[in-house]
Amino acid sequence: MDIKLVLGSIGSIVKYLGFLMIVPVGVAIWYGECERSIIQTWLIPLAITIIAGLLLERKVGVLKGEIKIREGFAIVAFGWLAAAFFGALPYIFSSTLGIVDALFESMSGFTTTGSTVIVNLDQVDHSILLWRSFTQWIGGMGVILLLIAILPTFGVAGSQLFDREYPGPMVERIRPRVQATARMLWSIYIALTGLQILALIFIAKMAPFYAICTAFSTIPIGGFSPHPENIGGFQNPIAELITVIFMVLAGMNFLLHYLIIRNPRQVLANKEFQVYCFLLLSVVAIISANLYIHGVYTYLSDAVRFGGFQAISIMTTTGFTTANFDTWPDLSRIILFSLMFIGACGGSTGGGIKVIRVYVLLKYVEQRIRQTLYPHAVLVLKTGKKPISDEILQGITAFFFAYIFIFIPCSIAMTAIGLDMISATSSVAATLGNVGPAFGLVAADYASVPTAGKVILIFCMWIGRLELFTVLALLTPSFWKG
Repeated sequence: MDIKLVLGSIGSIVKYLGFLMIVPVGVAIWYGECERSIIQTWLIPLAITIIAGLLLERKVGVLKGEIKIREGFAIVAFGWLAAAFFGALPYIFSSTLGIVDALFESMSGFTTTGSTVIVNLDQVDHSILLWRSFTQWIGGMGVILLLIAILPTFGVAGSQLFDREYPGPMVERIRPRVQATARMLWSIYIALTGLQILALIFIAKMAPFYAICTAFSTIPIGGFSPHPENIGGFQNPIAELITVIFMVLAGMNFLLHYLIIRNPRQVLANKEFQVYCFLLLSVVAIISANLYIHGVYTYLSDAVRFGGFQAISIMTTTGFTTANFDTWPDLSRIILFSLMFIGACGGSTGGGIKVIRVYVLLKYVEQRIRQTLYPHAVLVLKTGKKPISDEILQGITAFFFAYIFIFIPCSIAMTAIGLDMISATSSVAATLGNVGPAFGLVAADYASVPTAGKVILIFCMWIGRLELFTVLALLTPSFWKG
């Protein structure tokens, strides 16, 4: 493996991340945060990040060379770690968080998890609040994908990097060239973000700062809210409805957004989209009915409003909250817990196992049952009219077992350090699936989790965002032997 090429590429990631810190600097100036605060919180971390990136890019690493499979794995995996590390500097230099907590918050941001350790948001500077949401927006479509879209060096070798970072079992491209696909995806992403900001400002009458932060956390399906009581704290039903609409859109495969313009019929015929809509409608109906029957809400409209919002928020792995769902009836809670595993669609900004993988596995079980009944029949596994190759099926099956294999020992480890079973399992499910809020001790925040537990959950967020195998490959001796 070409270590210098890997370090040079990571240097580019770090350098441009430093330049992006200019955005919260502008916010700090706009809101009149004191000069010392701006220098200490932003200018010093910005300088450290850019200088570190330049040193890696130009002095240590070499950007010339072909990015092969091993280099692709290393650049993506370590690139995300580097982004989380340097993204944590503002939290540390502003004295908002300690080192481990800052890394946890930063990793939660870039991986669009939305789990937080900050318990006093009302005392946090506007620039820090913006940075939390902005890191989610950067990480939603992907740190590497952004560089593929704008940098010729990454664009040339984009295939290896795109395949490592793209969420889903079947890597689909809008255009033949990877760089053109990346640019199109980012264009759709920016357009959706802009539309939500405008809708929140002009329809929901939300203050521009809160509208921007909310959109920066909705479209990447992140869940960081600038309000101490999350989305529910705004007491704005219209804003909640707008957020629900954009959570559903963000949970779709971004290829479908492109097809909405070109051929809407293909969207409606897409099997994953059909299953996605069916699951959303089903869980909204069941949870709403359960809340109403148990008297959690007096009016059915309130049960639908709060139950529906939370069901969609958890399934799309956004993680916004409008109610304390940890106190809901067991049926509603177990459904929400199950949705943490399913997640959104492949090719979306969401986490979890993904709807397409769950659907294919269920179809495979159905096929095996039919094969048992009709042993001589020739059966072809399909999604809609499209056959699924054995390679994709094996990849989906391996992913499912790897997901469970990581979930179980991490849950046991969380229990071993002192968490109760519900808090331990739900915290791992929420971070591995990049969901955010969980149950029990971590229903509101993760501040009370022991340091060792936060390190475990940081790992879960990292490996979950990169679809497991990108990180697992680095843990095998054969990867380093070449």
